[in-house]
Amino acid sequence: MVRHPSSVSRLALPILGTVLLLIITGVDSQGRLKLTVLSEDRLQMKWKEADGPVQGYKVRVRPISDDPQPELMLTTTKGRATVAGLDSTQEYLLQVLLLNGTMEKLVAKRRFTIDGLREDELIRSGNREQKKKALPAGSGSGEMDDVTEVLAALPTVLYQEPTTLVPTPVPTTVTSPPVTEPTTTTEAEAEAEAEDETVATAVTEKTPRERRKKKKEKNEKNRSRADDKGGDQGTGRAEPAEDGTSRDKARKMPAPPVTVGATSGAFECNPATQADVVLLVDGSWSIGRTNFRRVREFLEGMVTPFHIGPDRVQIGLSQYSGDPRTEWQLNNFTTKEQLLEAVRNFRYKGGNTFTGQALMHVFNENLKEEAGARKGIPHFVLLLTDGKSQDDAIAAANKLKNAGVEIIAVGVKNADVAELKHVASAPEDLNAYNVNDFPLLSRLVGRLVRILCGKMEERSKAKRRERPTQAPVVTYPSPTDLRLFDLGSREVRLSWTPPSRRVSQYRVVYHSTEGQSPQELVVDGALSSVLLTGLSSQTQYQLSIFPAYEDNVGPPVRGTFTTLALATPEGLEVTPSSPTSLRVRWGPVPGATQYMALYSALTDGDPHDAKEVKMGADQTEVELEDLMPAADYSVTLYALYDDEPSDPVTAMATTFPLPPPTNVHIPMVGHSSLRVSWVPGAEDVPGHRVFCTTNYGSDAQEVEVKGVNSVLLQNLVSLSRYFVSVQSHYEKGLSSPVTVNITTLKVPAPTDLRVTNFSGSDITVRWVSAADDVVSYMIKWIPLSGGKLQELSVDGKSEGAILEEVEDNKEYQISLSALYPGEVQSEAVAIRYSTLSGAGPSSVSVSEETAESLLVSWVPPNAHVQQYRVSYTPLAGDTPRENIVSVPGTESRVLLQSLVPDMRYSILVTAEYRSREGGSSSAQGKTASLRVSSVSVLRSDHSSICVSWRPVAAVSSYRVLFQALRDKQMKQEVLDSSTNSHCFSELQPETVYRISVYSRLETVEGAAVSILHSTAAAPIRIPIPPRVFSTHTEVCPELTVRNSLVKGYDMMEAFGLTKAAHSSVEGVAAEPFIFTTLPSYSLYKDVQLTQNTGFIHPAGIAAEHTLSMVFRLLQDTPKEAFALWQLTDDDFQPKMGVVLDAENKILQYFSLDYRGEVQQLTFDQPQVHKLFYGSFHKLHLSVSQVSVSLYVDCEHVGERPARPLGSLPTDGFEMLGKLVKTRGPNSGSAPFQLQSFEIVCNTSWPTEDTCCDLPAQRDEESCPAPAYACTCTSSAPGRPGDKGPPGKPGPRGEKGEKGEAGQKGEMGPPGKTGQEGVLGPIGARGPQGISVQGKMGPPGARGEKGEVGQPGNQGLPGPPGPKGSQGNAGPQGVRGGEGNMGPPGITGPRGFQGMPGHPGTVGDRGPMGPVGPTGLPGKKGERGEKGEPQSLAMIYQLVTEACEKLVHNEVLKMDSFLNEMSRKPVPLEDPVGPPGEPGIPGSKGPPGLRGQQGRQGSRGMPGRPGYPGEQGQRGPSGEKGNVGPNSQGPQGIKGFAGPPGETKVGSQGPKGEDGKQGLPGITGPMGQMGEMGPPGMCDNSNGCNPAPESAEDPYYGYLP
Repeated sequence: MVRHPSSVSRLALPILGTVLLLIITGVDSQGRLKLTVLSEDRLQMKWKEADGPVQGYKVRVRPISDDPQPELMLTTTKGRATVAGLDSTQEYLLQVLLLNGTMEKLVAKRRFTIDGLREDELIRSGNREQKKKALPAGSGSGEMDDVTEVLAALPTVLYQEPTTLVPTPVPTTVTSPPVTEPTTTTEAEAEAEAEDETVATAVTEKTPRERRKKKKEKNEKNRSRADDKGGDQGTGRAEPAEDGTSRDKARKMPAPPVTVGATSGAFECNPATQADVVLLVDGSWSIGRTNFRRVREFLEGMVTPFHIGPDRVQIGLSQYSGDPRTEWQLNNFTTKEQLLEAVRNFRYKGGNTFTGQALMHVFNENLKEEAGARKGIPHFVLLLTDGKSQDDAIAAANKLKNAGVEIIAVGVKNADVAELKHVASAPEDLNAYNVNDFPLLSRLVGRLVRILCGKMEERSKAKRRERPTQAPVVTYPSPTDLRLFDLGSREVRLSWTPPSRRVSQYRVVYHSTEGQSPQELVVDGALSSVLLTGLSSQTQYQLSIFPAYEDNVGPPVRGTFTTLALATPEGLEVTPSSPTSLRVRWGPVPGATQYMALYSALTDGDPHDAKEVKMGADQTEVELEDLMPAADYSVTLYALYDDEPSDPVTAMATTFPLPPPTNVHIPMVGHSSLRVSWVPGAEDVPGHRVFCTTNYGSDAQEVEVKGVNSVLLQNLVSLSRYFVSVQSHYEKGLSSPVTVNITTLKVPAPTDLRVTNFSGSDITVRWVSAADDVVSYMIKWIPLSGGKLQELSVDGKSEGAILEEVEDNKEYQISLSALYPGEVQSEAVAIRYSTLSGAGPSSVSVSEETAESLLVSWVPPNAHVQQYRVSYTPLAGDTPRENIVSVPGTESRVLLQSLVPDMRYSILVTAEYRSREGGSSSAQGKTASLRVSSVSVLRSDHSSICVSWRPVAAVSSYRVLFQALRDKQMKQEVLDSSTNSHCFSELQPETVYRISVYSRLETVEGAAVSILHSTAAAPIRIPIPPRVFSTHTEVCPELTVRNSLVKGYDMMEAFGLTKAAHSSVEGVAAEPFIFTTLPSYSLYKDVQLTQNTGFIHPAGIAAEHTLSMVFRLLQDTPKEAFALWQLTDDDFQPKMGVVLDAENKILQYFSLDYRGEVQQLTFDQPQVHKLFYGSFHKLHLSVSQVSVSLYVDCEHVGERPARPLGSLPTDGFEMLGKLVKTRGPNSGSAPFQLQSFEIVCNTSWPTEDTCCDLPAQRDEESCPAPAYACTCTSSAPGRPGDKGPPGKPGPRGEKGEKGEAGQKGEMGPPGKTGQEGVLGPIGARGPQGISVQGKMGPPGARGEKGEVGQPGNQGLPGPPGPKGSQGNAGPQGVRGGEGNMGPPGITGPRGFQGMPGHPGTVGDRGPMGPVGPTGLPGKKGERGEKGEPQSLAMIYQLVTEACEKLVHNEVLKMDSFLNEMSRKPVPLEDPVGPPGEPGIPGSKGPPGLRGQQGRQGSRGMPGRPGYPGEQGQRGPSGEKGNVGPNSQGPQGIKGFAGPPGETKVGSQGPKGEDGKQGLPGITGPMGQMGEMGPPGMCDNSNGCNPAPESAEDPYYGYLP
């Protein structure tokens, strides 16, 4: 009977009420948390959802045990969840937490055990529970009432990717998914309500009456089976019914592997189960032997529950790493005991991880019939691995799955979870597992064996169901084959197969399992698909499609499906964009109406204070502003679909810190102030904070500045180390500080102390102020010969003072020091001033010589000079005229101008005083010459010469003159002073020219520098047929090569290497060759045959061509690389060629490619090495657009890829034998012999050409007979040789057989001109071997006038001596103190003590600390010994007291060092003790050793040189007495003589006599008559005796 849909609707309310009642009776609740046991390892929980929007809930299930066990954790957005893999006897702690941003709030918690919950349920059920047995699969009623059966009769559809829905029409039983445990109807209904449940329930479509009948039959069969197989009852599993009635019971899918599962009790699979299982075990090195034992234990647990046998379960095992290995096949073991023994003992393999190769091994080897695989039996592969495969495992797995093999993948530790899911069969949640470590594998065994056993049983049942059954006759058939397509979060497309009978329309009825009212959609009967829209996400729906016929409504096809979750944003990326903002980006989500972002600070502030921002649907980026700098933020993003949010995605980021200032530095540091500068770390920084403190934390200052990048810190302590930090001050706070440290300088001393006037008994002194904060200056002066020490104090603003009571004819020491606040005194600066008259200047020197000026400088005497008289006289000329210049006494240099170029002058400097003339000193100097130097020829040919010279400073122009010696024709050019080369063209060939270069300074012209040079002979073009080179403009003219007509170039003819033209080519000799009528040509060293490229290749070289050469290397061929042939540009830069490198035994080809770059290709094959052994070889280089091929002796050697040839210059040159490391037209070439050289315009020439001209390569059958057959004997003379051509000089060979007399050659070129000024060496002899007599060379050039000799020792100008002998003795030198700086005295170079202080004023002071004077500036010395604690003023007084005890002779020793030392203060890194008052400055020399400590106090460590101190009074021996402040000691002893003057003897001697005129150059020798050519030779391989070898050339006469 078919019930009308309206009647079904009327039953909905009572049915739902009954279902809710059943659910209430099957749950355990405590407060807001309700728990329902679904099976022995599965639990469903429900709780009350929170009010308002929440991010979701987190569920934590933690075992309460002493042993560490894995914790289960999951998240959901609804108030329900289901967990699986629990142990029924284990106690657990359940916690449900509310998620909102980064906050977690506990909602509910409960401790429980599965068994305890089931017992509580039995107690609540009362007598009703006593009527049934607790099923091992779960709890609840075992029977269903009518209402429950109606709900259970609705078919359930499983949606799996891509389409796994297989519903069945009402007349046909709907098959359920694979099962493991039975469950009750109450549990199934409760489970269907969980939105996060991944398992759907399928029940059969039966009427309630049929179900009750089937239940009774099943109970009877179960009781009878229990009686017959009591032993099986212990397994805890009921025997499945053979007739398939058990399939009608509602079954549960196994739960997804949330974490490691747990088992309780022993489990055995049905003995009747049949399957073939291959265990595929990863045996790579990463597992290790210890973990491999755990792998064996895991496999043993997996094997134990199965009944092994040929008609039951067969298990094989393969181990893999680098290559797979079958440990045993499926049919190797027939009992479980044998199999377990094999599992316990198979060996660890080790190696890499090639999972794909291993899966193919299983497919090809283990699942074959010969290996025990059975047809019609389910095949399984259990893969165990610990790492990512090193090959393609997914493709191999797909091949197995396409063959019907189900794969279960288990990963451990470092396994790739994504790869495991792709390898495993669908569904992934049942077939892909991963545990964190090997010890956890044991907890996975119970779950896996149950799942695998269930899969075996289900696959076996599916096979039986495939048997065709007779479909009952249905009058109104229902649609079949219901499928789902395009399942989304809010829509799904349905399709079905129409029934065999025409349908008028379809009624599609669907509603969610959460109790929503059904919705109905009418579809035309001609259609078989429909799109359902407006669905809720993550919601399970029940679906019925009723066919409506014309007269009735047929039974529906039913199914269930669950919509997907709402799409979440992907690619969330949060990056800091500034210290107060974050940039959030994400990928667009189709269908989203807007986005919402929640963000809160994690490091500062309350995480609950999350802020919210919403964006439109078309916005995928937002800037979060007004954040805290350097703070961690959590950003959670939702996609909103109207008012429904998606699952959130969260990311964290940290804002940038506030940028600190950069480049903090101290541009200025003084003794009491310093300036700090910096660069702001960002634009528009509001302000900066600068903090300054000493190393000990004292004297701290803090300054706030705005709008500036530097600040001046003042009122600091000198010689103190300060730490300075700078921070940028923002509205959000301060940046991190940037710190530098610096040490203030010591107080500066005044500088430039000098005497400006001496009048009567007063001296006026002036100085440059030390600093702005000087309080006063202390001036002291005392005569060095003994007398009263006087002092004067002036105001700190003064820069001068008048010293009174100064006596005449005495030398005074004057010192000056500055006093600063805090009684701090600077170092003293001292000078000496003499009121004596008569001292003269010293150390007269001449510098900065130009052609018309000299700079004269001298050291002034230590006296007040009114003026200097400088007289200078030229030392050449008939009537030398003296010139005088007056210089003020304050100056010490003068520039003498309007002098004669290239003239030596005698210079005398005399001091003039108020009352008389003082001493004088002299020197000599010479003005610069206007003569140029290094005149040379850059390059020349037959019609042009290019000449260069070294430029002369301060000239205005050059004049270059060319004059032919033959006809006296002249050419000249006047050039700018910036030019140092010039070329003259249109000259006559073979003509000697005198080339003269003059330099000019305005109207004065210097002497000429001349050289002789000859133009070359005109190119030999007469022997060259006009048809080849003179008129051709095409790229490749026709050419005959060895009786073959080809297109190309005869390079031998281009370089004049032919019988007719070689005699006119210098440095080339022809050698006859027995195997061909063509001779070979010897190119001698440095010949460097060169020809214009435009002459040989006026239209360039073809892009594809072949270079063909026959050559051999000689004994004197150098080891360095040279080019057999190369093409250059007009600047001699190589662009194409062939290079031989004898040292490395390689051949290189280079060419200019189409990109304008020079490419180099190297060939180093063994065949290339033969080229360097001294025999003739033939070389072919075939150049194509893409490669270059090398052939040696007609044998292909190698090929190199190459870029196409570019455009070669035609205005350059082509050369033979050019040395690679040299450049220029005449820079050197290598000697070698060349027999033939062609460029053929095709790439096939190497295969067409032959090697018949090489003896070792001759093929007598194919090669023509030699031109000269060998018929001579050992006693018969050979055929007379050809006329010997002129050749380059070379070793003379032994006299050959008499031959024909050679023709008289042309006159040879003139020899090279000798060096200027000296007698040039005899020119090299003409080349030997040329059978011509050369022309007489031109006379040698007259030697240039020699340079003036070195000046003699210093002396007064005297008359010219005969030969520049020593001049007259000069006058007696002035006293040593006025001479040049002499070396230190016998006590060695050292610093000296300063001047004494006021006598008697410090008698009651404490002892002086061992503080030494400041030495020369140099490397940082060791820290001085620390004195007793005293003030700086007291230390200076102590030093002054010690200085009074100095011996007077030590003061005089450094008399000459006055005013020589100056020092610039620099920052100090570490504070040092205050130095003593400086002594007299010493000369710049190495620091002296530390002296012995005396009564006067030990010297300090070597340091900077002390400034000159005041002269102390010489007191009596012993300790200092109590001398009154105005007392004066006895007259000091006479000082030692000053250091000796310079050891120069007199002044400059007179000008030396001009050098003698150079001898005329030696006339070049006649070219020697060339020797007779060698006699005709026979090949000694044919029995002829070779000619005698040359003693000098072992290769002479050698025939390869």
